[in-house]
Amino acid sequence: MKESIDILFQRYLDGTYTVQDLDVLLQYFKLDEPDAAFEQRILAELKRDIDLERETAVRRLADDIGARLLEKIKDPYRIRRGQWIGRVAAAVLLFGLMGIGIFYYNQRDKAENTTTMSSKYGDEVLPGGMHASVTSDDGSEVVLDENYSGIIVGEDLIYKDGTSVGVRPTKHATLKTPRGGQYQLTLADGTSVWLNAASSLKYPTSFGNAERVVELDGEAYFEVTHQPDKPFVVVSQGQRVKVLGTTFNISTYKENRSTITTLIHGRVEVENTKSEQKQILKPGQQTLISSEAMKIITIDDVADYAAWKDGYYIRTGVKLEEVLPELERWYDVQFELKELPPLRAYVALSRNAKLSEVLDALTLNYGVKFKVDGRRVVIM
Repeated sequence: MKESIDILFQRYLDGTYTVQDLDVLLQYFKLDEPDAAFEQRILAELKRDIDLERETAVRRLADDIGARLLEKIKDPYRIRRGQWIGRVAAAVLLFGLMGIGIFYYNQRDKAENTTTMSSKYGDEVLPGGMHASVTSDDGSEVVLDENYSGIIVGEDLIYKDGTSVGVRPTKHATLKTPRGGQYQLTLADGTSVWLNAASSLKYPTSFGNAERVVELDGEAYFEVTHQPDKPFVVVSQGQRVKVLGTTFNISTYKENRSTITTLIHGRVEVENTKSEQKQILKPGQQTLISSEAMKIITIDDVADYAAWKDGYYIRTGVKLEEVLPELERWYDVQFELKELPPLRAYVALSRNAKLSEVLDALTLNYGVKFKVDGRRVVIM
């Protein structure tokens, strides 16, 4: 078994593996005990110089194994807590990006609603959940039931099962999520909006005959109902996005350097409201707007930018400093640090994981240590 696994591993690095080879290696990862010889084989490979051709092959390996292993997250009972699969997968993915792959497998039921637990880092912090409120034009505010995931706008504001929210209809309303919260909203035209943590969306309770306009602060994912005679417009920090019917993600947190719009499907027009520069995006493209500048880039992993709504945080080739703001918003914590490692990582984390479990992965892959004191996380 040791010899055959070692041969398979070499095939992966050479780019000559088959789908069946990948299945064998994934099955091997599920063994109860790690194979010391194979671990040493991986560690030895990490120390080798990587030429361009080899790096390309390993990047492909990272993509394949990454996609397959992420599927395992959706079946939490296949892999037991504490198994070494995450550690080995991280090591395999290290080669290509001079960073590390983070795979966290969430094997538990959703944690009980309490934060009075402890971990090896200190206090335990649980992940965010369905927390939001709706504020009407008249200033009245209703805290939404966390047992529901979304609300529907109509003649009355209701939860998805038809239960009334108890908010009087007004011309406009604002859905707001706190740090550690997210919620879904179905607008009067049938458009679906997923609102991420520490965000708000101002919307009309009914749309007129002209444009369908909403205002976003923070991050949201949109699935817009097609109405060619009524363009859908999202106004956010420094930009105006105009669509007819499509799916896209906008991240416009004030602490970000840029407002980021990522097109998943369809077609949108992004306008920099300061320079009045406009750009039509195609699927797989992204705009970054800062000050009066607009930058357009093409990305291979476009769906990663919408993974948060399905319970995952996924990024390719990111520094730790890019990951921490997302964790701060979702876990409602504050990281304190002096210096961060320059490593770039492939990151795939479950948003249902406890903070200590996420810190385990970050420690393994970025080589830093943490201490948790309440909502304060110190990077040692």
